[in-house]
Amino acid sequence: MQNLAKTPDHIDALVAAFKAAEYIVDAPDNAIVIRVGETTADLDRMLGGRPWAIVTAHNPDGQLCTSETNAAAQRSLKKRLRESRPWALLAVCNHDPAGLWPDEPAFLFTPRNISEADCLARGFGQRAVVSGRAGGPAHLRIYGESEHAPATMPAVAS
Repeated sequence: MQNLAKTPDHIDALVAAFKAAEYIVDAPDNAIVIRVGETTADLDRMLGGRPWAIVTAHNPDGQLCTSETNAAAQRSLKKRLRESRPWALLAVCNHDPAGLWPDEPAFLFTPRNISEADCLARGFGQRAVVSGRAGGPAHLRIYGESEHAPATMPAVAS
């Protein structure tokens, strides 16, 4: 298993890993799989066209943490999300199909605006969120070393 923060081009490695991942939403009727660059009509319908974002507190900056550390951070994230009272809050499994990175629990929520998702992610040391709007593809929002605002990565890699 690779520690993405320790690779020479760790941002490139993180971007590649995030783009390759499947974000599996535990939806009420069936699991919905989100992939960067793809649309998800089922999710759009379920959320009534509301914008959404996926965030985790696990393994900040691509550094593997202990299960205890990750669990404590995830509980804190869940508390913050519940306090913000989003229209939707659903469990997600961030899954690496290649099996090089462990599954990470995450949350899909409906932020009031995308900066709410950015602030949460950065507050928990994350390098990215996946976000989307009705009818559009899922986007990867990457945060640099000292950036306060993320860059939205192209929907699909060339």
